[in-house]
Amino acid sequence: MVRTPVVIRVLARATPVAWEQLPLAQPTRIAGCVTIAALNILWQGHGVLRDVPMPIRFFTVAVTCYVVTTLAEFLWLLVTGPRFTGFESPTAVNGVAATETTDPLTSELSALDTAELKIEALQLADEMKRFEAGSDREFVKSLESDPLPAAASEAEKDEALDLQSSELMEHNLRTWRTYREVFYRPARAVRDELRRRLGIRNVNGEPRIPALDRAVMAGAKPIAQAADYLAGLARRLR
Repeated sequence: MVRTPVVIRVLARATPVAWEQLPLAQPTRIAGCVTIAALNILWQGHGVLRDVPMPIRFFTVAVTCYVVTTLAEFLWLLVTGPRFTGFESPTAVNGVAATETTDPLTSELSALDTAELKIEALQLADEMKRFEAGSDREFVKSLESDPLPAAASEAEKDEALDLQSSELMEHNLRTWRTYREVFYRPARAVRDELRRRLGIRNVNGEPRIPALDRAVMAGAKPIAQAADYLAGLARRLR
């Protein structure tokens, strides 16, 4: 009798946080849904809704895929997000945000003059780009080190592809961990200070950079995208 209201309070605290972190217009998700819908259309005589007219079939499959993937990501953010006990005050989430603004790095950056801040931002952007490029080169070299023989069987080719997929996932995980531990916090602090110096008050009008907003590695070059945004802000300083 007591546990049910507590669970409801926990969900009430966690749901807005998860919803705020959920990117509704994520290009990767939209592209994946469109691809699945296109493949369903190309699979003539088979697939979902094969008796339905082609435009309706394409639209229905794409929307269904989008809803399912968005719901799955929302549930994942809900499960892996901040932990609440159900007994926090209604301003618990605001309290968490307030503690982030007291980061010592924020105070250090605010004490720099404009020229020094610009140099720091450009140097950080360059280091982020070099890190991502070096990580990508390391992964490519690992694939080239053990080429598959031309006479390999289909089973061996499938096994090699599975191994490469596993190595790619491990590589992405290592890259994300290093970025999260080394670059994410300084990059966010520099971004916020640059925005403050430039007088950018409406952050909703700024580009969405997953690597900066939530340390999400989305896209072909997510870290380079974040670095380019920081460099662009720094060059606007006068």
